[in-house]
Amino acid sequence: MMSRSMASLDGCISASSALMWEDAVHTGIGRMPAELRHQEVMHLQPVGGQAFSGRIDYGDLAGTGLCRMTASPHRFQRALREGASHAASPLILVIQVKNSSYFEQRERSGMLSPGDWCVLDTYRPFGWNSASGCEQIIMTIQRPADSGLGDLIARGAAQRCDGKTGAARILQAMVSEVMGQIHHLAPYSAGSLASALTATAWNALQEQLEAPAPILLRDTQCSRLKAWIETRLAEPDLSVDTIAQGCRMSARSVHRAFSSDPTGSVSSYLWQRRVVQCAAALKNPQEMHRSITDIALSWGFSSSSHFSRVFRSTLGVSPRSYRAGGQHADWLAAWSGVVPEPDRPKAS
Repeated sequence: MMSRSMASLDGCISASSALMWEDAVHTGIGRMPAELRHQEVMHLQPVGGQAFSGRIDYGDLAGTGLCRMTASPHRFQRALREGASHAASPLILVIQVKNSSYFEQRERSGMLSPGDWCVLDTYRPFGWNSASGCEQIIMTIQRPADSGLGDLIARGAAQRCDGKTGAARILQAMVSEVMGQIHHLAPYSAGSLASALTATAWNALQEQLEAPAPILLRDTQCSRLKAWIETRLAEPDLSVDTIAQGCRMSARSVHRAFSSDPTGSVSSYLWQRRVVQCAAALKNPQEMHRSITDIALSWGFSSSSHFSRVFRSTLGVSPRSYRAGGQHADWLAAWSGVVPEPDRPKAS
């Protein structure tokens, strides 16, 4: 049978608990050789005023690491000190399952929505921001010796990739199934499955890089727009026009960039992200002293009635009922990330 382990952390991030989480990340995700462990530098910072909680469920498949990670809102940074071995540092393929996460490595960055994925090079410093928490499936792959694959990885690393079609969609289904069955697999099955997963991953990356230029441009623009929106969600006058102006694009180009996004439109994405932030605040014990209206206005809603309409159209329950608990209490953990565009006041 293949190995499978789990690590979890709940509560405030003290010096000792931060080290526990970093050790779990190293063991379950980074999988660096023992001689390089002391060269890893990590920093975890909870965001949104919440105590950090997280879980890493990981296993080994003939040297290929598989991991499912869930975590509350946080920022994470990782780097290697100078002198670390390039050949010994693995690659990680990150599949976004729930909520959205912003990543950056060197001069590249992107926003992952559910179904999106990316490849990160652990030899290079990278940063991660999951402002609403996240669930991700992560595959840790040893760096290939093949020079052709090395060139493919150099071109495709740290880029947001679409997982809705082709080899990428097949890969996600394969990884999820293997994660569920890893403790039932015999050793002689592990090698062939690991090879199949790795080959499918590189095929998916090749497909992404060979996509028509207009599609690549649209996806790149959409990722950049999402990152810009994320930093300004609380601004009440945020609109398609202000987004276009801030990103130096036309409003038409903004609409075009979101034409294939799972949310359906830039407006849907904007209201979706605000609802997520408000829902998190409504459940945050440290925000219980704040009124529902105060929370809504702080995230860009124009009035309590407007907020209630949008919230109810998204969750099927009022903000007050959601805060009190009930059947929607675990919505943030289960939500897939796609909501219809709500009714809202017209922009002035």
